[in-house]
Amino acid sequence: MTVNRRDVLKLTGVSMAAGAAGCLGSDDEDGNGGGGEDSPPTYAQWLTTDDEGAVGFIYIDWSDFDESESDEGTQDDELGEKYQDDPMMGLPMAGTIAAGFAIGFGLSSYGLTGVLEATDSEDAESLDSSADATLVANRTVVLPGEIDTDEVADILTAEPESTFARQYERSDGIEDYDIYTPVDGSADAIAVSGSAIVFVSGNDVTDPVAAVKTPIEAAAGDAERATEEVTDIEWFLSAAGHGAVAFGGYGDEFETDPNGDGGTSGGGAFSDVEYPELEGLEGGVSSLSLDGDGGGSGEFAAIVGDADASALEDSLGSSADERSVDVGDDRVTASATWDAVE
Repeated sequence: MTVNRRDVLKLTGVSMAAGAAGCLGSDDEDGNGGGGEDSPPTYAQWLTTDDEGAVGFIYIDWSDFDESESDEGTQDDELGEKYQDDPMMGLPMAGTIAAGFAIGFGLSSYGLTGVLEATDSEDAESLDSSADATLVANRTVVLPGEIDTDEVADILTAEPESTFARQYERSDGIEDYDIYTPVDGSADAIAVSGSAIVFVSGNDVTDPVAAVKTPIEAAAGDAERATEEVTDIEWFLSAAGHGAVAFGGYGDEFETDPNGDGGTSGGGAFSDVEYPELEGLEGGVSSLSLDGDGGGSGEFAAIVGDADASALEDSLGSSADERSVDVGDDRVTASATWDAVE
């Protein structure tokens, strides 16, 4: 199976793919991949813990995926059971599904679906603005890329064309971001700069403006990042957070069951997958990169806590052609490679 952007987003159930302008490199400081192997990936700059000291995140670097069109019928609706049962494959892909729904519903409500070019529909107008990565973290969505702020402002402040659309107005600002909130006073916020768009995920965020400001302040160095607050987070992100797709967290926000109460799978291809062997982990990350020729590689790092170390050794990378697992000093790391994913 050759994995490309369109295939991945078909798996999520969202008919979008990343930037029509071509692969935007992962070296851009605003967001994507980056960082040395002994340091956290660049997207960690956006991560903060919540009031309970927890953080949960899903990261996707769209520039790592092949842009070629997939042939109809070559992509199964879901991967084989052995891949779904392997958390090193299942967690990142379940994270992709969850991110797809957060992105799709969010951008659609703002009229900004074209930031990620529609592939299966002509309903969404292509925009000059384009995002090359996605980070869903603690009820916010960050879309780093090349953003035309005037274009986005015109869309947000335009008169609604349907009863379901809302008109926004600039009500605040932080750093080089303009913050827009609904004219009707409803609870929502979206922040826009030339390098990223940040918006809230979900309708029950108590203070949306504060929610979008938090990751912006962290990225600017004006708020404590999760990697600065918790050394374990810095460790596992440095060890295994570098990949095209990463699913992870720490504390209560580390949901190891993609079909748990948080509904992270969105009822998608991994909706029936559970990972009891991960129960008890205090936090960790599983990342996956695909090579465009049907194979890929993955990394996993976590704090063992009360988890069953023997079960972890049996499970991690169980679907891979080659794998290594190391458990010691209350930490587990694993590496895996797949020659072909079918």
